[in-house]
Amino acid sequence: MSSAVTFSVSPDYYRAAVAELRRSLDVASVRRLGDDAGVVELRQTPDQSGSQGDSLRTVADACRRGEVRFVRHLAAADAQTKTSALRGGPDDAADWALDAVLDRLEPGDEVSLHVWDSGQAPYAPGKVRRPLLEALIDSGARVVTSGAPRTVSVCLGEERSTAGIGASADGLSDWGGGRMRLASRKEQVSRAEFKLEELFSLVGAPEVTSVLDLGASPGGWTRILHPLGATRIDAVDPADLDPRVLALPGVTHHRTTAGEFVNGPDAAPVDLIVNDMRMVPHLTAHTMVEAAPLLRPGGLAIVTFKLGTSNPVKQADESLDLMAPAYEPVFVRQLQHNRQELTVVARPRH
Repeated sequence: MSSAVTFSVSPDYYRAAVAELRRSLDVASVRRLGDDAGVVELRQTPDQSGSQGDSLRTVADACRRGEVRFVRHLAAADAQTKTSALRGGPDDAADWALDAVLDRLEPGDEVSLHVWDSGQAPYAPGKVRRPLLEALIDSGARVVTSGAPRTVSVCLGEERSTAGIGASADGLSDWGGGRMRLASRKEQVSRAEFKLEELFSLVGAPEVTSVLDLGASPGGWTRILHPLGATRIDAVDPADLDPRVLALPGVTHHRTTAGEFVNGPDAAPVDLIVNDMRMVPHLTAHTMVEAAPLLRPGGLAIVTFKLGTSNPVKQADESLDLMAPAYEPVFVRQLQHNRQELTVVARPRH
């Protein structure tokens, strides 16, 4: 028996995601839906129920353990079809998706609804979502924007399409396809802020009184961290900080390199170390190990590895291995607002 799960990825890292899925799980097959999504089928042992919910949870657990790092979003795939078979237009696609989930819904059930696309799908997601939403409501379901225990998901792929219903907690993201949409604001210092905002929407923002921001320029991460309760932020970078960030109470700009600072006289214990420097991954890992003695017990580290596209799985493995003596990872994933990067949250081992 096999059971299918839809997954979304960065187009640059589709092959990396498939490699990690095959390395971590008992995969029967993988099919591409479009440029940034695929469907994976897992083999089921005879004593398992073989339900899509179990497979969705299995893949989600592998992602939560950091074994599958290049998957952004998951959804149940109770039904699959060639997209070319949905010739009757958006209403036909909505009817097909409804048939896939209707027998698992009871009147009054609260669900979220995700409809998203991958590649050159024939119909815009909104045109399918509208009739599907109406049909779900007519069936007695209570459809809410977010926070429902289960999510009805439809991925309209360029080659194949999938539909299903599964536990929202196993989707990894409460946004269809993992595509979180954040708007720029006038107070924004840099687009790098989106990475922290997306991360905190997934794992929650830490409560901190002291922060070390390595590679801080122009100050976007410092600006996001300041309202979390920090009374002291050491922002380390040879380059300038935005004047608005410099004016924040408790922010000190150290115009030096990360390596010089963490080994210098101004370094002091902190609750949180963050690092979004443009640096090759193994040097970033080395810098974080050097900085680890500054983390108080119970503190956190947040680091972005700049991987590029040359063997990203190997680079991620090696970088995390370098950090392992000093840190225990608690979250490892490529976020939507990561480009060719990987975000890691870790706790100190001391």
